[in-house]
Amino acid sequence: MFNSHLKIAWRSLAKDKFYTVLNVMGLALATAAFLLIIYFVRFEYSYEHFYKRADNIVRITMDLYKGNEFVTTDCETHPPLAPLLKKDFPEVVDAARIQMGEEVSQVKVGEQRFPVEKVYFADPAAFQVFNYDFITGNAHALDAPGQVVLTESEAHRLFGNAPAMGKTISMLQHRLFTVTGVIKDLPLNTHLKMNMLISFASLKELGMNLDSWNGNNNYTYVQLRPGTDLGQFNEKLKTVAHQHLNNDNIFVAQFIKDIHLYSHRAFEPEVNGDAKTVRFLLIIALLIIGVGAVNYVNLTTARATEKVKETGIRKVLGSSRMALVSQFMAETFIVNLLALAVAMLVIMLALPSYLQLIGRPIPGNPFASTAFWGWVAALFVCNCVLSGIYPALVLSNTAPVTVTRRVHTQSSKGAFFRKTLVVAQFVAALVVLSAACIVYRQLNYLRHQQLGINTSQVLVVRNPEYDGADSLREQQVAVFKNNLQQLPGVQQVSVSGSVPGADLSMLSTMIGLSQYGSPKGKGYNYYLYSFDADFIPNMGMKLIAGENFRAGQPNKGYVILSREAVKRFGFASPEAAIGQRITLGLYQPPEGGDSYAIVHGVVEDYHQQSLKSALLPMIHWYDPSGSYSTIRLKPGADVHAAVQQVEALWNNHFAGYPMEYHFMDEMYNEQYKADEHFGQIVTVFSGFTLFITCLGILGLTAYNIARRTKEIGIRKVLGASVSGIVSLLSKDMVKLVSIALLIATPLTWYVMSKWLQDFAYHINIQWWIFAGAGVLTMGIALLTVGWQSLKAALVNPVKALKAE
Repeated sequence: MFNSHLKIAWRSLAKDKFYTVLNVMGLALATAAFLLIIYFVRFEYSYEHFYKRADNIVRITMDLYKGNEFVTTDCETHPPLAPLLKKDFPEVVDAARIQMGEEVSQVKVGEQRFPVEKVYFADPAAFQVFNYDFITGNAHALDAPGQVVLTESEAHRLFGNAPAMGKTISMLQHRLFTVTGVIKDLPLNTHLKMNMLISFASLKELGMNLDSWNGNNNYTYVQLRPGTDLGQFNEKLKTVAHQHLNNDNIFVAQFIKDIHLYSHRAFEPEVNGDAKTVRFLLIIALLIIGVGAVNYVNLTTARATEKVKETGIRKVLGSSRMALVSQFMAETFIVNLLALAVAMLVIMLALPSYLQLIGRPIPGNPFASTAFWGWVAALFVCNCVLSGIYPALVLSNTAPVTVTRRVHTQSSKGAFFRKTLVVAQFVAALVVLSAACIVYRQLNYLRHQQLGINTSQVLVVRNPEYDGADSLREQQVAVFKNNLQQLPGVQQVSVSGSVPGADLSMLSTMIGLSQYGSPKGKGYNYYLYSFDADFIPNMGMKLIAGENFRAGQPNKGYVILSREAVKRFGFASPEAAIGQRITLGLYQPPEGGDSYAIVHGVVEDYHQQSLKSALLPMIHWYDPSGSYSTIRLKPGADVHAAVQQVEALWNNHFAGYPMEYHFMDEMYNEQYKADEHFGQIVTVFSGFTLFITCLGILGLTAYNIARRTKEIGIRKVLGASVSGIVSLLSKDMVKLVSIALLIATPLTWYVMSKWLQDFAYHINIQWWIFAGAGVLTMGIALLTVGWQSLKAALVNPVKALKAE
């Protein structure tokens, strides 16, 4: 019986090739778009799931308060915290400290130097909390100072095909570290990506006090016993904070699975994803698949007049309603099967471009994933039900008496339902289209706002680690700087401990600073790095009070603050801050007493990070031998030639050291990458949604014209013009788009307002965005309807009057 249904269904589809192609195209594009989005969404939600104990692993973070005022949140905590939790908390199975090794930028193997990244110091307990897979070595690989564990790919990069175990690596001022383990590369779906782990005990030999509660520079990961109540655990953490911290800050635990999408604290190991963005993309996926299913319903019911007599005859000959439903579902089955095959082809062709679009190097091949085929099977069944059940039930409900009628008139209820579906399609298209416009405008707004500094034509070079005395390093950097300034394409050079646009991990932070002899300013988090006397003019900063550092002078104890820092310290004005002291230990008075720093100058606020973040309270001290040389190129200079000149000079001064460089504006742009990818994804899929919606319009228009063929003929006989008939057939579409715009506008405004809240500086959503989206959608809809209407209006009225 089913084979018979399939044969009849195939003949029916082959007979109406135009509608069959439209059905297959609509469902294929919707299916491909849905599966591509789901592929990305599943990856985003899969972070940390590969850890065996992921459900019981938490990271301890710190919320900073000034009294009852929330200041900021930090994902780094204090070195003594992990041992204390393991010792005193029965619900803690183990605890590990992991600290970013940003001071390790290069290592030496034999006589060759290598740039390195993603370097961390780690407790041996890290191998108990996280199930890293050892290729060589074991969980005791980081028990002692001077030990290092490499990932498989890093070991191959540093040592080639030779075994890495037992070999030594030179770093951190010629200290030798022994490779005591090699682990498998970590998957990409983890927030803690690493290439090298150095034993945490090595930090003590580098001068760090591991028993101090004064500095918070490490991540603390805790494995809890199954069933531990996180709320109760956080209450106990508050008690620990009150006992050991001399401020109002509190410790807060968060599940490791929540970090990637829900954590946006200061000093994250990497830029995390965003749950709101992922949820919005998931909504888009559901809208697209819904639009595809609606297309099939509309296109099928548009041909209902052709199916009515066939259904009536079948019922007269004794066919049951269930048999008729099976017949129509067989047709749906074939269409969805063809659509699925086309969708797989689309995914196969589009996948490389799609991975570039989303900016995520998702590993593996989706076609080799069992989960992917599970989604495919579930979607196929869902599509068959969503797109087939309504037409099958409606058509199978035809009364046998329709065999005797010449004209079949659909019920007003059915027409209303189809129009409702088309309105829903337009709502989906308008929401996605308006959202794409808002994302584009927000990113354009950020790119054109003043940062408070000039980042154009600025080359940033990381100075090499120098193993000698500080005075020799200063001399070496000064010689390199002077020679750089002699290059023909270079306008100015400055030296600093960090640079604008750098990640917060490259800055120092201090809590508890205040005006000297006063609590004013205490409780805030201040950000610090050094620079020389040329940094302010080189960066185009505006000095609004006091003086700049003096070149060639020690500038001992002097600091330059940003306007925001002046406000935090409670000074009445930038001018009032000059000559005042703060509790930063840069200068020790000879008569004794507490050390302090003197405010020597104040610069206008500048954005150390992108405009996604609020202004930071910045403090700068003088150091002409910092880690970075900032090179401003002359306007109109040949950038490629200038970089080559800098590289040649570098090789003369620092032979054997690889030169690490980047352009400052690229550092800022990098911080918008995730939002740019989001905007591109929304834009592409808004086009998908609009195109598939147009297929639905085509279906509804075909239905209206088929239903009103005789009416059109009579109107033409009575003198109606072609334009009048086109207008008559198009006015319903104007109403439908207008209704959809009224629904989509508040919905999009609400959703995108929530998205914009993630930005410290953002646009106001203007009314014309929705008007523009409405006009564009209306224009495309009218073009689609107008083409069909024009064809109907040009038909010979005699032929129209003969139509059944």
